Amino acid sequence: MATNHEHDRTEPQNPGVQYDKSDLGARGILIFFVVLAVFAIAMHLAVLGMYVGMTKIAEKHDPELSPLAPKAVTPRAGILTNTANINIQQFPEPRLQNDDTGDMIRFLQKETAVLTAAPWQDAQGNVHLPIDAALKAVVGKIPVRSGGVALPDYPGAGREYGNSPVQGESQENPSAAK
Repeated sequence: MATNHEHDRTEPQNPGVQYDKSDLGARGILIFFVVLAVFAIAMHLAVLGMYVGMTKIAEKHDPELSPLAPKAVTPRAGILTNTANINIQQFPEPRLQNDDTGDMIRFLQKETAVLTAAPWQDAQGNVHLPIDAALKAVVGKIPVRSGGVALPDYPGAGREYGNSPVQGESQENPSAAK
């Protein structure tokens, strides 16, 4: 098999069919990436230098504290704060809730005490009853049909779904198996 693919130079060639010999080569791409890396490193070093320089300027311009001045109170670990320590007893109302679980427990205890307290009458003449007594009073006043409610007439309407019949037991006459 021939590997020589050179054509005869004697064949006619079309002068309009050529390729562009000025395409971008690998050398140009590599130079671009090298320049990009150099600028990235230079930018990082410039930002680091600005940070160090501004820190030194800030330290130089900070006032020197008197050795007799009280030391700054550092916040305890885990507590982030951006204000000085404040006496919350002197802080004006309304205050924020700082023990929501305890407040809710106290609220539910007060509510339960009111709802289960002995019957009493207020100044306007309203009678306050415990929940259980009020329910018994209301249930006693609800009208009830005599004879109860008729069950619907379709298969399985009167069946209790919690108690399934034992295998071999007839569903039509469950008392016959007993």
